[in-house]
Amino acid sequence: MVVTFPSKSCYLNPLSSITKPPSKSSNPHSKAQNIVDPLLHYCQLLSHGRFPSTIISISALKACARLSAFKEGQTIHAQITKAGSRSNQFIATSLIHFYSAFGHLQLARRVFDEMADRDAALQTAMLVGYARNGDIKIARCVFDAMPERDTVAWNAMLSSYAQSGLPKDALELFREMQAVKVRPNEVTLVNALSSCSQLGCLTLGEWIHAYIDREEDIKVTSTLNNALVHMYAKCGRLDAAFRVFVERRPRNLESWNTMLTGFAIHGRGTSAVSLFSQIIKTGLMPDKITFICVLMACSHSGMIDHAHRCFNCMTRVYGMEPKSSHYGCMVDVLSRAGLLEEAQSLIDRMPFEPDAYIWGALLGGCLTHRSYELGLQAANHLLELEPWEESRYIALANLNVIAGKLEDAVKVRNMMIQNGIKKSSGSSSIEVDGSLHEFLAGDRSHCQSKEIYSMIAKIDIDLDSHEHVPSNKQP
Repeated sequence: MVVTFPSKSCYLNPLSSITKPPSKSSNPHSKAQNIVDPLLHYCQLLSHGRFPSTIISISALKACARLSAFKEGQTIHAQITKAGSRSNQFIATSLIHFYSAFGHLQLARRVFDEMADRDAALQTAMLVGYARNGDIKIARCVFDAMPERDTVAWNAMLSSYAQSGLPKDALELFREMQAVKVRPNEVTLVNALSSCSQLGCLTLGEWIHAYIDREEDIKVTSTLNNALVHMYAKCGRLDAAFRVFVERRPRNLESWNTMLTGFAIHGRGTSAVSLFSQIIKTGLMPDKITFICVLMACSHSGMIDHAHRCFNCMTRVYGMEPKSSHYGCMVDVLSRAGLLEEAQSLIDRMPFEPDAYIWGALLGGCLTHRSYELGLQAANHLLELEPWEESRYIALANLNVIAGKLEDAVKVRNMMIQNGIKKSSGSSSIEVDGSLHEFLAGDRSHCQSKEIYSMIAKIDIDLDSHEHVPSNKQP
């Protein structure tokens, strides 16, 4: 194995170039100290002429990954090789995780290829390494090549799909898992529910809910309950989401935040504010995510006064400094209500540079309330921050159309072409009898496309017969 390691002079001190993370607490058992402790123990053993055990070496490698100490981790790898311990399955698995955390997949793969006996844990580590770094296809190849796949391996692949924005692939894998009769556990079901949320697969989500209630060996955790709440909310069943939230235990702050999110995406501002009051009454300490959820709900409901109170109490009552996301929510609240000058003033007072979300919120308000000059300023900032994002060009073109500047709108469209940015086709999906159907604009690949377009034509005729006039009003 060819790897470049530090010189032998630092073999006895992997901590030679690590600066101890700052800690506000002098407590020796603080979080920062706990991260460094495994490395300190590792060095102490080496200084006494004793080679660290497998458990200590693994802990030291994990600490290096958390401290972003790549060279020190390589030094530990060199010492492991020198001691003849690299064939240990547990150490090899930890090395793969270590190199993958830094994106060095070639080094991780060399560790993997050198192992004569590749058990499920080792193969799963390699799979996760590829998935973590965006190589989902290679991760699937590793998964398919595994002679024996336990639940952990299935969960790793399922999670990779779900977290990479590939919910359809995740659910196909979940069905394949059922077909080969591998029993899912709570981790499997959380990932499957997450994919149902992304696709709006209510039928499958309800089946998973029934499965959880039916199978006694499923460990019902707050994470699993939260996934159920989120699935129902995203699938449009806010009533079912609230029922799960109220009836199921255990429940933590994330549970409250999940329900707040459900109220927010459905524009139920009053319900969100009421739930926030319940959080305070229970004695829970709201976090920054809690405030984002409440502000989002106020934004979608036009509750300006409540949003102001919520935003101000972050600092005054809870001592939390608002982040960019909180300012973005407030800008969105004000922009939606047409208070564009106040939104601009808030942006000017922010202690940091506004990001794309903040300028996007302002631009959205300018489009709705037909404010050309301020909208143009926001659009130009967005194009500077995200010149590759097609929606920014489309918004600017629409702004020009609203202002009657048709030539400028055409120039924006030409700019998109010159920059190689193509307008993507609109898409939609619908679940019918448990099957998900996805459609692209102008697409005729669906097996029932003839019947679908025939029905569309019939609807058009019916609308014409009732003298329906479509609105061409810009949003």
